[in-house]
Amino acid sequence: MATDPVRWTFDPRESWLAGLATYAPYGLFGGIGLLALLGGVALIVFGAGDASVLAVLVVLALVGGPLSLLYLWLLVNYGSNGSKWVTQYTGAARVTKRGIAVSVVLGAVLIVLTVAVAIELTAGLVAIMLLALVFVSSLPTVVKLEPQERRLTLGDDDGFGSPTVVGLENVTSMWWFPLGPLSHWRLVVLRRVRGNPVGVPVPDRHLETVECTLEVGLAATPTAEPKTAGTTRPMRIVLAVIGIGFLATAVGFATLAGQAETAAGGRAFVAVGYLFLFAAIALGYAGYESWLARRTTPSSDE
Repeated sequence: MATDPVRWTFDPRESWLAGLATYAPYGLFGGIGLLALLGGVALIVFGAGDASVLAVLVVLALVGGPLSLLYLWLLVNYGSNGSKWVTQYTGAARVTKRGIAVSVVLGAVLIVLTVAVAIELTAGLVAIMLLALVFVSSLPTVVKLEPQERRLTLGDDDGFGSPTVVGLENVTSMWWFPLGPLSHWRLVVLRRVRGNPVGVPVPDRHLETVECTLEVGLAATPTAEPKTAGTTRPMRIVLAVIGIGFLATAVGFATLAGQAETAAGGRAFVAVGYLFLFAAIALGYAGYESWLARRTTPSSDE
């Protein structure tokens, strides 16, 4: 096993998944903007607009235009998740003008094709792009492994926030996931004694070194104290009661909406979905805190 520190980056030059996450927002929003621009030009050229359409275009030009430019400026300078995409988060070499132009055109073409086939397909395309963005953007772009110190550093000082340092002796378990047959990367999820699980993209060329170092860390004695519950027993009971209330209300609304069989009853299922979501969050958090409390001594729960 190599003992020298190794460092790798997870960016569009190294992985197509990182490229998808980087250019997906430009393709989605840029494609919508391109189609809107072409539609406005077509209205002006063919004279298909009346006074009301022209009034709407004036409002969009005076209000939406400056706001859209402001949003574009914020996106370029700070990124969609608060980090500086071009200058810090991805680096100037990671986002190219050609890549942005291609992503905008492809985004517009995909939107037109999916709308022509089925509007549900368009919604699915948007959902897939957003999920890919959220998933891949949550992974660190710079990873440094120090086998001798049994230390893993995720991120660097150039990104948004400070780097995350993981002591491998405090890792309790790990799970490996392949990132597809066309990718030379794997994702390892590390569960820690104290702290949230972290996902680390690992290239195949460093796979053996990472696996051996993680095995050594798992065999070591943890140095961090286990995570304890942040709530007391009465707080968890109240939280569980709130979750059960949301659940009961959702069931009641769903029953009434099913009996109504009207358009208003169909729209009520949107509120039912939100109620089920709130119930799942409240009950899930209460259950998680109760599980943490059972791992600790009774005195630490009060």
